Amino acid sequence: MIFLGSFVKVNETKFAVGFTHYAPFDEKDGLGKNEQELRAEGILVESLPTPSLSDETKVPVLFVNPTTGETWFEYQDRPLTLQEQQAKKILQLEEQLKITQDALDALLLK
Repeated sequence: MIFLGSFVKVNETKFAVGFTHYAPFDEKDGLGKNEQELRAEGILVESLPTPSLSDETKVPVLFVNPTTGETWFEYQDRPLTLQEQQAKKILQLEEQLKITQDALDALLLK
């Protein structure tokens, strides 16, 4: 069994899964709760779908319908790395500098 919990409600039938535990009943690494206690906090499922990782710009996000137990992945844009954030900021600054330089050149050439 796989435990899914810490849901974030999207709508009445769609919740993002915030916590997944693949061995909730394990003696050593389990959650130390029985099935009834776990079902009060989330749901137990037999298996999860396999996410498709064909697009490096996307990350899979697991969703569940707690009423039916149906699970699925949706794909969202991957957060930018620190280097990508810095490169984006440099490009923005270069664009602003060019606009400022063009305006200054226009003023000086009049």
